[in-house]
Amino acid sequence: MGTRQQREHMVTLSHFLNLDLVLRSKSDLTELIAHLDQGVYVLHHQEHEQEFLLVLETTDALDPIVCTEQFLTVIEALPEPAKALWNGCTSRTFSYGSEGGREFPALDITIPADLVLRIAALGAAIGITVYPHGNAGAERKDEPDALS
Repeated sequence: MGTRQQREHMVTLSHFLNLDLVLRSKSDLTELIAHLDQGVYVLHHQEHEQEFLLVLETTDALDPIVCTEQFLTVIEALPEPAKALWNGCTSRTFSYGSEGGREFPALDITIPADLVLRIAALGAAIGITVYPHGNAGAERKDEPDALS
């Protein structure tokens, strides 16, 4: 791979990492998990300070539009008991994660208006997290993010 100096000067472009769906609720969201399809998995699920936190990801993290469509399709098809849990959430966020690059071109992600309208109709917000280059998988110390 070359010397350290050569590696440091390699072209590294900004890129999309994943889309997390971050849900917060005063109610346990376990029943909601039971209605997810195989295209969605649980990244994080626990109770913390009298609030339940559920973080979901899609199995296809290659494209933000595809991930968004997958989540929307699953959520819009929820049966009534699971929809009630969704509607009872105190916070629902589609959190787009990217890693910043060291070179141009800049990362450009456009969420089409029809998807934004579908997200809004579900009462969800859109969050954007850009991780520093080379630190996307690194542990952060006391820095707020979607899980904070």
